[in-house]
This record gives sequence, C-alpha cells and structure tokens, in this order.
Amino acid sequence: MDSKPRSIHIDALRGLAVLLMVLVHAAATWEPPLSGNAMLLGIVVSAGGGLAAPLFVALLGWGLFQRQLSGKQRVWRAGWLFACQLAVNLSAPHLFEPWTPGVLSLMGLLILSEAWWGRWWRHSSAPSRTFSGVVVLVLLFTLVFESLQGPSNWEARTSSAGVAEWINHLVITGLYPFIPWAVFAALGITIASLQGEHRRIVLLRRLSGVGFVVSLGVLIDAWQNQKAWALPTGEASLTFFPANAPFIVAALTGTALLWWLAEKTGAFTPLSNLGRVSLTVYVLHFFPMTLFHSVDEVYSLSSTLTSLLVVAYTLGWTVFGSWLYHRIPHLTLEALMKRQEPS
Repeated sequence: MDSKPRSIHIDALRGLAVLLMVLVHAAATWEPPLSGNAMLLGIVVSAGGGLAAPLFVALLGWGLFQRQLSGKQRVWRAGWLFACQLAVNLSAPHLFEPWTPGVLSLMGLLILSEAWWGRWWRHSSAPSRTFSGVVVLVLLFTLVFESLQGPSNWEARTSSAGVAEWINHLVITGLYPFIPWAVFAALGITIASLQGEHRRIVLLRRLSGVGFVVSLGVLIDAWQNQKAWALPTGEASLTFFPANAPFIVAALTGTALLWWLAEKTGAFTPLSNLGRVSLTVYVLHFFPMTLFHSVDEVYSLSSTLTSLLVVAYTLGWTVFGSWLYHRIPHLTLEALMKRQEPS
C-alpha cells in the first residue's frame, strides 16, 4: 500500500476522466447527431473529448511526484501500460491497428522518462516558473515546427509500418505523442510540487483566467473568418490530432478549471470509487463497443435512441466501476499491477 493517504479529489478526477473517455468513445462509435434536441450532449461530448486525455496525463504527472520509483518499478509499470495499450488495440480493431501508440503508451513513456524530466521540478525552487517555461517552449514548437507533428489524419496517425514509424508516432506524430502531450504531465507535477492549498489555487486560477482569454480570442477569430473552431482532425482553429497550440491552451485551461473545482468544492467526489479502477474501466469498455459498434446501423436506431444508448452506456460503466471497486478490487488491473510490482 502507498504510504500516503489517498486524496479523494484526485480519485474523483480520475473517475471524471475515465467517465469522459467512455462518453467520447461511445459517441464516436454510435455517432448520434449532436445537434437539435441532442445539443447538450454534443456540448458535453465536445468538451469531454478535449479534456479527458489531458486530465488523465496531468493526473499521472501528479502521481509520479508523490513517489520516487525505482528503475525496476518504472520498467514494470510502463510495461504494464504498454501491454494494456496492446489489449485495447486488439479489442477495438475498428478504431486502432494492433501497434497504434495511444494514451496508455504515452503514460508508459512518461513513467520511464520521469527520472529525467521530473528532476526539473524536484530540484526547482519555483515550480510554477519551470512549468511556464515548458508551456512556452511547447507552444513555440507547435507553432514553428507544425509540419513535424505529422498530418491531421486519423489513418496516418494510427498505422505503424515498422518499428521506426511506431517510435516516431510515440514521440511526435501519433495520437498522443510525447511532444507536445508531456506538457499536461508537467501541469500535474507542478500542482503536486506546490506546497499549500493557496499556492495551488493561485496557479489554477491564473492558468484558467489567462487560458480563457486566449481561447476566447481564438473562438472570436474563427467566427469572424468563418472557420471551423474545433475539430478532431482537419482544417480548424483548434485540432486534437495533432494537438496544436490553441488546443493545448484550451486543454490546459479546462484541466486547471476542473482541478480547481475538484479540490475547492469536491464537485466530483461521487466519482472517486470509479477513479480507483479507472485503468480497468478504460481497458474493458472497448470490448462491448467492438461487439456492438454497428448496432445503430443494423437496427436503424433513431437519433433519440442512439443518444440514449450513448448516455446509458456511459452511466452503465460508472455503476459497473463502482461495483468493481467494492466487490472484486483484488481482480482489477490496478491491483494485479501492484501485486507483482518489484519492491
């Protein structure tokens, strides 16, 4: 067991992150028309799609600061996450190829390399300044070397013809490459390194405020120039694949705001049990989607029924995750990983 007591708001944020992941993947699988009566669902899906993965990665950064892992522990945890990514890819062939690097691969690489990049915070007397410097460097990279991030195309970012391309996807051209996604882990480790609630809240409020102003400016510019504001891929002011500068700013803003709400108000506390089995739920939720990914087409479901299917699937995993934690916590992926972890 960990020597430090669990932080409820951290578990709650993990629960929120995996809940948003399930929602986004369900909506992408069954594709309800997210307009008209489903406009509210569309807004939640759009926001969740942009914040779920950044929140996951930020929470990883927070967790890495809490415990100094040995080399063997890093290799074990990273290997476990890479294996889980392979399981996800094999269970969802309609979305990924077997060797597609994903968010779990990114987390594995971050664990392996944290001994290098984490020292910037562990030995820093001003972690907020360190974080600000990293953000500036990452934003400059995405603006100046945009072409190095690869095309804004799902197929190109998920296929790996060989080891060299797989490594390239893992580091810079894939779905969740180390550059620039490590900036979200930097946010998490910065929050963890700030001693005292007041200092953390100041960071989160400033980041939220500045990011909101910048994101609002991007939105106004897109509206004035009749350009798409946000798209997963393609031509838009804000793109997810690759993560361009406006997306990074908006995602950091949203992550900081959610973190502030969780720590200050306990708004997501009911999701804390789900958060304790977030890895298990993330891996398992792909299996039913693969089996029934065409059910809306086979049975010609209406837009209302398709929307209800997405919502019910998401809520079902919320209930199931809580049941897992209470009934069989020893069989979760988290428990199995820790049981065999080197001391």
